[in-house]
Amino acid sequence: MPAEKLTKQRLIHIIVILTILIAAFFWRTYRYSEPEQLSCNYPCQVTIDGQSTFITTGKETGTISMFPAQKSWSIVERSPQIEKNDDGQIKLTLKLENRVQFTLVTGMHKKYIIYIKNR
Repeated sequence: MPAEKLTKQRLIHIIVILTILIAAFFWRTYRYSEPEQLSCNYPCQVTIDGQSTFITTGKETGTISMFPAQKSWSIVERSPQIEKNDDGQIKLTLKLENRVQFTLVTGMHKKYIIYIKNR
């Protein structure tokens, strides 16, 4: 397969793509923050994004519940059930399956590693 001649249009295309990739790399590096580590004795209360959140036992065996929560919160490697209480507060319920920690990602892309003792 013969090499193609480097035209002016192809050179401009390569430079534009490289500029976009370099800008994306620096943006992600600039916006990166270490996950915040939280630990508590079970059942407990932790502060996430300035809001007190309670961690208690769920209805099923081996599950925990977090309330109040936000719709934008997600759990890494787990898919929590999202429920609304009678007073309109959101509650996340997830199954830990013999694990003592999980990673919570808030809507602002901040990560919290929550370690639960005495579970």
